[in-house]
Amino acid sequence: MNYKNKSIVLDLDGVIADIDTGISDYLHYACGVDVDYKDWLMTDTQDEEALKLFSNALFWKNLKPFEDAFFQVNYWFNLGIDVHVVTARRRPAAVAETIPWLDKWNISTTVPHFSKFGEKVDIIKSLNPMFVVEDNPSEIEILEDAGIKCFLKNAWYNTGYWKQMDGINSLLDIDLENM
Repeated sequence: MNYKNKSIVLDLDGVIADIDTGISDYLHYACGVDVDYKDWLMTDTQDEEALKLFSNALFWKNLKPFEDAFFQVNYWFNLGIDVHVVTARRRPAAVAETIPWLDKWNISTTVPHFSKFGEKVDIIKSLNPMFVVEDNPSEIEILEDAGIKCFLKNAWYNTGYWKQMDGINSLLDIDLENM
C-alpha cells in the first residue's frame, strides 16, 4: 500500500507520553499523597494541585514515552506518513516543553498542534487523517460525530468506554494494511 500523502493524528499525553505514571509518581513521591486524578486526565481541570504540576516545566521534561509509541510513531513516519500530534496541552510550561521533549526522545512527528479540550475537531478535520488515536472518550465522541475514524488508547481512567469504542492497548495493535 502506498502511504504517501497520508496522515495520522495522535494525542500526546496518554498516547505517546506516559503522563499517568508522571502524575502518579509526583503525587506519591513528591507530595506523599494519594489523590484521585482521573479528572486531571479527562477534563480541563482547575484543580489547584494539577495546575501547579502542569505549570512545572520539569514535570513535562521528565515524562517518558510509551515504548510502543516511540517505535510505532517512528515506523509510520519513516513510511512517509505525516504523523501529527494534536494535544490539549495549554499551560505555557507544557507548550514550551513539547517540541524539546519530542526531540529529546527522537520521536518523529510534524510540528504539534495545540488545542483546548473539546476543540480538537477543527484542527483534525483540516489534517484529514486516516485515523486518530486518543485516550479521552469525550474527544473521540466529538471526532466520531464529525465522521473521523478513532481508536481509544485504553487506560485505567477510561475503562468505562472500552466496550463502546474501538480500543487499542498499544499503537502496535493498529494494522495499516486493513485501514
